Amino acid sequence: MEILGLIDRLETLITTSPRVPATKKVILDTERVLELIDHLRLAVPKDVQEAQEILARREGVINAALLEARKIKADAERESQARLEQSEIMKQANAKAEEVLADAKSRADMLVADAQRKAQRILADAQAVAEQRITEASRYAQEVLYRLEESLSGALNSVRRGLDALESHAPTAVR
Repeated sequence: MEILGLIDRLETLITTSPRVPATKKVILDTERVLELIDHLRLAVPKDVQEAQEILARREGVINAALLEARKIKADAERESQARLEQSEIMKQANAKAEEVLADAKSRADMLVADAQRKAQRILADAQAVAEQRITEASRYAQEVLYRLEESLSGALNSVRRGLDALESHAPTAVR
């Protein structure tokens, strides 16, 4: 998954960045961090696209079930008509035709209902997975940004203290 690769790259950037001496702080290349964040934003919609593909497959399953039901019904009608034409006993042929049609309709109804249940389950699973991935990616990005903010704030404070110390010991302040 592309999002996980981007998160790994962000983590690698943080762990391989130069450290501020005597602190746990690191110096980050802002452009690289922002570039990775942009890539993360672009990668998130792929999960949504995957969910839409699952929805499209759901329609395919329903359509296939409907086609199968129509085929079964058409086969049953042809069989019924052939038996009627070949049979000398009209009542038996009609009874058998009705039975076959009812069975075909029942099986078709069951196939359609089963396909709809499966499609709904696939859709619900896909939506849940997509939402979970988006939530996890957002949470991770937020955590990384909070840590980055904390790190940059600490570095800025260290620079400010250094400038203040230099200014307090210098004979004339240069600004």
